[in-house]
Amino acid sequence: MTEQTILLLCLFGALAATLGLYFLKAFKQTMYQGDERWQAIQLKAEAAANATNWLLLFVLLGAAVFADGETTLTLNRIGTLYMIYFGFRNLVELTAVLFFDRQL
Repeated sequence: MTEQTILLLCLFGALAATLGLYFLKAFKQTMYQGDERWQAIQLKAEAAANATNWLLLFVLLGAAVFADGETTLTLNRIGTLYMIYFGFRNLVELTAVLFFDRQL
């Protein structure tokens, strides 16, 4: 597969994770009616999702160390990679919400 096809599939996955997270949070908000349990689940899930910021930092530092000086990135590619990262972060938060909902 070409690089563009892989990025497109990752973007579709990011879109599915983002929409799934927003729909699940809306459904659970109406189901739990904003009680303390739901707030605790959201806080733990957001903490897990915020841990991906450290992952992004280490990936960027590694890319800066190991990439050669001739590598250029367009703004379009940077935007695409950011949307994929945002979808990955939402996927982590989605799985954390599902996990902590079953655990608590």
